[in-house]
Amino acid sequence: MSHPVCYTVRMMIKEDNKRTAYELWFLGDVYDRGVKSRETFTAFLVTAGALMQQGIDAGLQVGGVEITEVNTSTDRVIDSVWSMNIDEFKKVNR
Repeated sequence: MSHPVCYTVRMMIKEDNKRTAYELWFLGDVYDRGVKSRETFTAFLVTAGALMQQGIDAGLQVGGVEITEVNTSTDRVIDSVWSMNIDEFKKVNR
């Protein structure tokens, strides 16, 4: 039998993960939303790179992408997890 405190904390973490999601923002608009998981985060990083390249190909000079953690019950942003702007992307991809 597991300790009651460990069980409670584990259940709280599981419940918290059900209420949070990742959102991918591009140029100030929500582009996609997914369940908070490592797979979603990785997929969003790949998509973010493709979106940034499309933006550069289209001649954008400003703007960027951001991955945020969102509370799905209130739709409020909890934290910015990752972000990059066009200038940073150009420096990395020279």
